[in-house]
Order: sequence, then C-alpha cells, then structure tokens
Amino acid sequence: MTFDSSHIKSENKPRLIFIDFARSIAIILMIEGHFTGSALSKAYQNDSYLLYTIWHNIHGLTSPLFFTITGVIFVYLLSADNSTSFFKNERVKKGFRRVLELIFWGYFIQLNLWSISKSIYYGSKFSLDWFYAFHVLQSIGFGIFFLLIIYGIFKWIKKGSLYWYYLIGGIAMFICYGYMRHYIQMDELEISNALKKGRTLSPHYFPHKFPSFIQNMFYGKFSSFTFLRYSIYVILGGMLGSIIRIFEHKTKEWWFGTIFLAAGIIISNCIQPLLRILDGLLIGDALSSGKFFVLTSFDFIRFGQVVSILGLLMLMVKFFTIKAKLFLKLGQNTLPIYVVHVIILYGGILGVGLNPLLFNENLNPWMAAGISATAILLFTVMVAYIEIIKEKYSAFIRLITFKNKK
Repeated sequence: MTFDSSHIKSENKPRLIFIDFARSIAIILMIEGHFTGSALSKAYQNDSYLLYTIWHNIHGLTSPLFFTITGVIFVYLLSADNSTSFFKNERVKKGFRRVLELIFWGYFIQLNLWSISKSIYYGSKFSLDWFYAFHVLQSIGFGIFFLLIIYGIFKWIKKGSLYWYYLIGGIAMFICYGYMRHYIQMDELEISNALKKGRTLSPHYFPHKFPSFIQNMFYGKFSSFTFLRYSIYVILGGMLGSIIRIFEHKTKEWWFGTIFLAAGIIISNCIQPLLRILDGLLIGDALSSGKFFVLTSFDFIRFGQVVSILGLLMLMVKFFTIKAKLFLKLGQNTLPIYVVHVIILYGGILGVGLNPLLFNENLNPWMAAGISATAILLFTVMVAYIEIIKEKYSAFIRLITFKNKK
C-alpha cells in the first residue's frame, strides 16, 4: 500500500502519471475485493464459477500491486538527491516517521472497543489475541524500514547502482521467506499426520516461546501478512523505483514501457521452471526433498504481473492523453481510505462493522457487486472532499487536546 500523498513530480521533471494510475487501481481493487469478499455467499465462492475464478485471481493481485508500488514510489522519491548524507535526507526522516505511523495505525485499528467494554461491564475475561495480529499496515511499515536500511548501506558503501542493492536485498528476503515457508509446510505436514493417527498437535509457531505479537511477524496464529513475504514486493519495488528514477525522462518512450511489459511476462512464465531447477540442485540438502525455492515461486509470478501492469500503464500514458484528476486522487490518499474502510467494513477500533452486522458472505453476486460499487462511490466522494475532511479532523483534534489557536 503506497500510503504517500506526495505528488510524483518535481521541478523540470516529468509527471509519472502511470504510478498514480497504478496506486489508484490498487486502492479500487482493495475496496472492491474486500467488500465483495465480505458480502458474496460462500455458495458462489467456488472455482466452478468462471466469473468467481477470474475475480479471485484479480483480487489476489491487489496486495502484490500495493506493496510493489509502495517500494516504487518511496525509492523514486528517496533517490531524488543522492548527494545528501543519509541522516540529513528529509526523505529518510519522513520515511522513519512513516514507518512508526503505519505500525501505530496497524495495531490501533485492530482494537475492539465494543468487545472490551462488554467484558468490563460483565466482568468477563477478554482476549487481545487479534490485537497482536501482524497485518497490512505493519507489513508495509517493515517494508519501508528495509528500504531505508538498504539505502543507508548504499550510502555507506558508495559503490555501484542503487537498484543492485535492492535486488540483492529482495533475493535475501526471498531466501529467508523460503526457509520460513519450508518450516511452515513441514509443521503443517506434522500436524496433519498427527490427526490421521488420532492425535492433536498444536502448531510450532516461530520463533519458539516468544510473545504472540512477535510470532505473528513470522509464523503465528495471526500472521497472514508476514513481513518476510510481503517485504519482498516492497524491496523489489524499490529496485524498480531506482531504475525509474535513473530513466525518468525515458518513461514516456515506447521502448521503455515495452521492456517492462516483456520483463514482466518473462518473469511470470519462466521463474517457476528456473526455481525448480535450482531446487533440483539442492536435493542433497535437507530442504524438503528438493522443494524449497519453488514454494515461493507464486510470489515472483505475481511480481512479474505487477511489472507487466506498470509497462502497460507506461504505454497507455505514451499513446493516450489521461485526464482523470479525481481517479488519480484516490491513489494519493490510500492511508485514510484503508483506515476508514477497516472501521466501516470490519469494525476496526469500534468493534461494530458492516460485516457481520449487515452481511457476512450471504448475498448473491448482484447484491455483492452493488455493495462494492456503492463503497467505491462513497470513498470517491470522500476523497473529493478530503481537504475539508482533514481540516475538520484537525480542528477536532485541536479541540480535544486544548490546542485551539487564539
């Protein structure tokens, strides 16, 4: 998730509209996917329905697109001035503040005040297990943190091109996630074998004997967005961002977008066979009998698809005049959209949301589509008046904190 409202422009430099387009597409896919997924009946969530298969595949591209574009935008802006020292770079300072902000909001919107208040009123015990979940915002925060660290290493070594550092960093994270994915697969296999023998075995969460909020970052009860997996997209997105920074005046040339499109297609179609060959070389190693790297090949396939989308958007900007100010504005306000959608749909913070209050995977496709379309429309209206909303929000904060200006 990009979560950066900064415009991609500077003095005497081209406006990279294709990046704005990419993050706007990502936020709309997120809204549509979450609302449709929450409303659509499980009876229709079946691969026997062609439309569901297509929808499910497109929805699966949302997170890779979000995380990759985050890296693209952040590093594109970060590398604007490589002559400034690391700690004096304003983008570095803003980056670390952004990391803290994302982690704060990530945990804060996981509060359930309704459940907590009921437990206090009735004197019953309440659980904070879900509050410790490691989810989208925390994972993005960690990804940006790694971008900053790698950039710091680049500034310290002062050799080579920045994109090589991010490529190496992405591969290193890929290997770490491969080991973690292998560990999880072996743990799940052990649990499955135990069930067949009539025994119940608890998952061996990692790291062992650590608090749950630490385990959820790697392999825990609530770790669907582990940073080991999704930081790969952010770091490789940083690699793309540094390349785009170098060739920013060429992004509107037909050949530049074509290279991105072709590279994405090659990655998507060739990475799995290559990883299978690499696994074959490791059969003698204690790595799942020759299956290790291929376990994470799907993530590289998704990355290749994102690269292709960027190439297509570059070509679209090259051959067509784009005038969609409000649409692009959606992508420039991803953080408020994400936070508000979690509160409204899932009951973030308050504990009461549309799911399951009004619907919970129990509606037909037409009703689910209507709910998603309505949600997109409402968030578009919100973004259209975002400046007024932010002004009112700031006034409210000043009021409750007694910081009104005289």
